[in-house]
Amino acid sequence: MRRGATGVLGALVGLGLLCGCSPARLPLVAVWTSPDGTAVARVQPCPGDHASQVVLHSWDEWEAVDAPSGGPRREGADSGWDMWSPAHIGRTTFPLFEPPGSWQVEADGTQALLPGRTYSLSFRGPRGGGTYNGQVYFTAADLASLRPGQVWADDRAMSRTAFAELVSDTC
Repeated sequence: MRRGATGVLGALVGLGLLCGCSPARLPLVAVWTSPDGTAVARVQPCPGDHASQVVLHSWDEWEAVDAPSGGPRREGADSGWDMWSPAHIGRTTFPLFEPPGSWQVEADGTQALLPGRTYSLSFRGPRGGGTYNGQVYFTAADLASLRPGQVWADDRAMSRTAFAELVSDTC
């Protein structure tokens, strides 16, 4: 019996070590298209938390599957930006390719939503003694499929109310 309890305890400790290695990925980011066609993002750290790094990356199928590691990049295909700042960023909404002017942003490639690319908008936030990543993956087609009042979050279309409930349940 003691050997079984030791095995279970060892498995739990091992699982804890594996889970503690990378931050949790939480559905705390939403994107949508405004009535004028502008892609818009909402970054929503848990109440009382903040983000100090926000990143928009993109890739196409070739880059995700066939591109050799360290291989050539296709000129003009990139679309995204990185923001690193000591500022504490709370809940904020902004045009996806026009982050707030107070952010220190390094743009990469075309600053527009491009067809055939998958995007990842993410932020890093604190949680207790660790961190978490708020993140959403989307494509231009995902945003084009949204009806008025909907956002893309957690890999699906949902109402703004459902997104607020998702954030509340997550935090």
